[in-house]
Formats: sequence, C-alpha cells, structure tokens
Amino acid sequence: MASNQKQFLDKFKNEFEAHFGSNITWKGGQSKNNVAAFKQPFDSCRNKPINPNERFELGDLSVTLNGYLIVIEFESKELPLSNLLKYWPYLRGEFTCTPERPILLCHFSDWWSYATRRDLWQWTIEQMCQDSSLLVELQGKQFNHGKKGGRDVQESIQEAIDWISSFCKLAL
Repeated sequence: MASNQKQFLDKFKNEFEAHFGSNITWKGGQSKNNVAAFKQPFDSCRNKPINPNERFELGDLSVTLNGYLIVIEFESKELPLSNLLKYWPYLRGEFTCTPERPILLCHFSDWWSYATRRDLWQWTIEQMCQDSSLLVELQGKQFNHGKKGGRDVQESIQEAIDWISSFCKLAL
C-alpha cells in the first residue's frame, strides 16, 4: 500500500470512528475476504490458464454500518474507470461472491485528473444505479482527496462522512 494511500486511509478511519464510534471492524485490501473474480472467466487474450490469485479487490477499505457496506476506494492520481466498473458485475451476482447489503461507494481521487474522466465516472455510476438487475442498491460519490486539488484532506473526509451520514442516520 502506497504511503499516501495508507496515510489517507488511516486519517479516514480515525475521522470515521470519531463520528460513528470506535466499535468498528474494518476490512480491505487484497485479503481473502475482500476479493472476487468472475464465476465464469472470459476466454480473453490469454495464452495461459487463469491464475487463481487473479482477483478484483473490492475496496481499499470497507466497513458495515447500519445495514450498508461502505466502500472506500483511493486513487493516488487519476481516476481509472476500472476501479468503478469492477463493482457492476459484483452487484449483478456475476462474481464468485455477491453483495449482502446496499453499498455506499466513496471514491477519492486527485482533482488534477481530467474533468472528463470524473464526468465519465459520474455517468457510469448513474447507469449502474439504474440497472434493475443489481442484487442490492448502490449509491456512489466522488471526492477529492485534497492532495493537489486545493482542498484540504480533512474537508474532503468530512464531506464523505456527511454523505454517509445522510444514508446511515447514525451521527453521534
């Protein structure tokens, strides 16, 4: 895990726990309970069998709160669409595991990234949320992690916590 990412995620966890309470169990990263793959991998441009360790990470950090799975994705620079798109087959039940509760997806990136990439992310999340074949509800929002975008990291984290609170209704 990159140091900028670790610093940000540690700060996010601290602020989240200060707001929602410290009795929270976090998960994330490439751990066994936080990865998934397609049930039936596609016969893509591979010249060898699929490596059983090839999996999609389902969030850099996540926690269950008041019936929601809150997922935090952190991008150190630009906003790659693949880190959003991987949730679509997961939410449709096409991965080796399926979601058990509605998901709130907070995607932090650096606003130096082209605005068109952020627009494409927004368009994609709106399409995903309207997909009637999703197994659970999805809500997603982009946040600036503050590194180069002129906003303070603390302000971005607080904005995300306020957004999460609007769904979870558990603010202390």
